[in-house]
Amino acid sequence: MNYQPSRRQFLAGASGAIALAASLARADETVAHSSNKSIIKPAVLKKGDKVGMVAPASYSFEPEDIKIAKEVIEQYGFEVELGAHIASQYGYLAGKDVERASDINEMFRRPDIRGIFTFSGGYGSGRLLHLLDYELIRQNPKVIIGHSDITALVLAIHQKTGLITFHGSSGLSNVGNYAIAHFRRAVMATQNIGEIAKSPYSGTDDEARKHRLITIVSGQANGQLVGGNLSLVVNLLGTPYEIDTKDKILFLEDIGEEPYRIDRMLTQLFLAGKLQAASGFALGHFVDCQAKDGGLRSFSLEEVLRDRFEPLGKPTLYNLMFGHITENAVLPLGVNATLDATAKKLVINESAVI
Repeated sequence: MNYQPSRRQFLAGASGAIALAASLARADETVAHSSNKSIIKPAVLKKGDKVGMVAPASYSFEPEDIKIAKEVIEQYGFEVELGAHIASQYGYLAGKDVERASDINEMFRRPDIRGIFTFSGGYGSGRLLHLLDYELIRQNPKVIIGHSDITALVLAIHQKTGLITFHGSSGLSNVGNYAIAHFRRAVMATQNIGEIAKSPYSGTDDEARKHRLITIVSGQANGQLVGGNLSLVVNLLGTPYEIDTKDKILFLEDIGEEPYRIDRMLTQLFLAGKLQAASGFALGHFVDCQAKDGGLRSFSLEEVLRDRFEPLGKPTLYNLMFGHITENAVLPLGVNATLDATAKKLVINESAVI
């Protein structure tokens, strides 16, 4: 799993620490900045391409983990080159901020590197955002993919450059056949992606029930896809990298957060105007997000989601196949999509690569 057990202690209280006034003051400026930024599609990845693997966040607890992550990426037929500092450690980070950022900048700079994979999440991506060379990235567009804490990285790059980035499994994550197929459709093919994140399970057994799609608000919405891990989306509010949701389909997922914490973060997005601005909501899996007291004195997760999204009256579909799960669908940020919450479908209307 991409999730590190210690992530929560780093994120705890983050939503309360963000200045709402600063977020509101920046909102119009951020929207205008993003709306003027042309969308850039990276080049399609092909078998035999050389790709880089970097560690923007937590370090590898075991050297073998880096080998495992490399092998996961190699299964697509890529030649994998490791970042110079991928095996470094600085406290709980994979090297100092400037080292981790330099690995990312270097992978974008090198013409022989065709795409960039992230080793793992954990914590630390937000610390290096101000050290990235966004003009270099804009001039050298490439596939970059990751999820969990890597949400900060893919959101910031998309926001600052217009490059389509990818919310998908990092190298160390377990991936199944469904996740592999979605990866190939998203970054190894130039055809329209079509319907994504639909449950591969049918019937009434435990797996089918666990992945059953739930319509919270019916209707249809269109717009660019943006989003990622809820905790990280909230962490970026009030910064130059905060998410632009105006007329967009916002997708969210999380792990290890009790219902009241999900409530708190969604409330902050509401107070910042981010939920009201969106055209619709595609909600993935919220893993291990049940109340720790057994739920006797708590709302359930679904009750929180309904309480926060139903009053908005915008199409909302819950339990799509993405998040901290083995069968994690790849969602490109910046592509045009249609969310049909009534028919329980999320469809990408174009390719994400050229």
